[in-house]
Amino acid sequence: MKNIVIEETNKDLSANGGLLFFNSLFERLDLAQKLDFFMPELRRTRGVSQIDKIKSLLFSFASGSDCLDDLNEIRNESLYAELCSGGVSARAMGDFLRSFRFNSIDKFRDFLVEQSLQMRMAMHPDSFDFILNMDSTPHEQDAKKMEGLAWNYKNMWCLDSQNAYDQFGFSYDFDLRAGNTFSAEGSEVMVRRVFKKVPKHLKRYFRGDSAYGRKSLYDELINANVKFTIVLRENLAKRVRQLLSNKNSMEWKKTELEFFDSTECETASGLYPIKDLAGGLKHLRVVFIRAQKKDIQLSLLDDLCEDGYLHYSIITNLEEVEMDNEKVIEFYRGRGNAENFIREQKNGFDFHHFPCQKLDANRVYGLVGTLAYNMTRFLSFFISNNGCFSKKVRNKLIKLPCQVVHHARKLIIKFNKKIKEVVENILKIMTHKLSKFRLQTD
Repeated sequence: MKNIVIEETNKDLSANGGLLFFNSLFERLDLAQKLDFFMPELRRTRGVSQIDKIKSLLFSFASGSDCLDDLNEIRNESLYAELCSGGVSARAMGDFLRSFRFNSIDKFRDFLVEQSLQMRMAMHPDSFDFILNMDSTPHEQDAKKMEGLAWNYKNMWCLDSQNAYDQFGFSYDFDLRAGNTFSAEGSEVMVRRVFKKVPKHLKRYFRGDSAYGRKSLYDELINANVKFTIVLRENLAKRVRQLLSNKNSMEWKKTELEFFDSTECETASGLYPIKDLAGGLKHLRVVFIRAQKKDIQLSLLDDLCEDGYLHYSIITNLEEVEMDNEKVIEFYRGRGNAENFIREQKNGFDFHHFPCQKLDANRVYGLVGTLAYNMTRFLSFFISNNGCFSKKVRNKLIKLPCQVVHHARKLIIKFNKKIKEVVENILKIMTHKLSKFRLQTD
């Protein structure tokens, strides 16, 4: 066994050298100027600026902190302290989050859409399909006095959030609300907020589960020139199937698609009339898939069963010449990725828990965390073409050992030769991608 000797050094060391990537993104995206537009008014002229406060929280998310108390510890990290003007305490951050008012929060949400689009377009300039997946999720809490806590339909004591992701995993909006809020409440506003910023040259799509099956949202999507696929609630789907069957206007055909673990499935479609639909439309297409129910299948599927078949129904404004029945079903199934992105925010950025008693303060905390999530997602595409989760990004790109040196009024970050080459290469590519996109959009 080798002898282990411990020695001291006066050099400043850091285990988070990859925060340089976040710092570069912060500067290349011009976040300081954009964030300053809606920051709360500074109560005191001395101390850390409002931008450095939000930067401190943003960079703490990047390094893996999962609560405000961690801010008291990470302030001792040399590179973090240099990049965030020394950082702020947990108490000061709590005061800062509580200082936001509705108007500032609303502007923050608009800003998040713009920044998500900029990162997505810079990283995926050749993708001309913009597919928005929307979903809600509960955030179960142990607190008793937190504003907005309520029992939801699953008997969970929680807050609730509504989220919107594109197919690459970038988040375009985050809305934290009371735990007993209906899933699709406010979805029309969120859709309007996102799609009014989406460039016109992109082809627009939307996917949502049965909670989003309502006429007001159909109208909003049609007016925004968005093609959508949304699951019908089963009670409505049964009425639609009965209506179309009585008119003999749909025909079941065998398909190779699997449904409820069955390879013997059939698809059909028909036109469902809806009064006063936007865009002068008289009806929407409904695509069905069914499979014979097996005795071993659980009784919880009984509400999907009719005449011995298990059914699934998707309403859409896609014409059959654009997507046939099978393609509509396959396209909708891609929505499942949104649940993976929600889990990533919950597990990778601890959106399981929120730190403040005030709901608006927790909203701001979630919006800063979502911005950090998007920046991490951007970096993930330097590791894999399909991106990866935050744990891998932190291990490969954030947790980089380095030495922090001050010399001639310069901050010098020293890596070993191999890491230095990787860092410089990524910074070069990042600068090129973001600069190229900015030139295209100016």
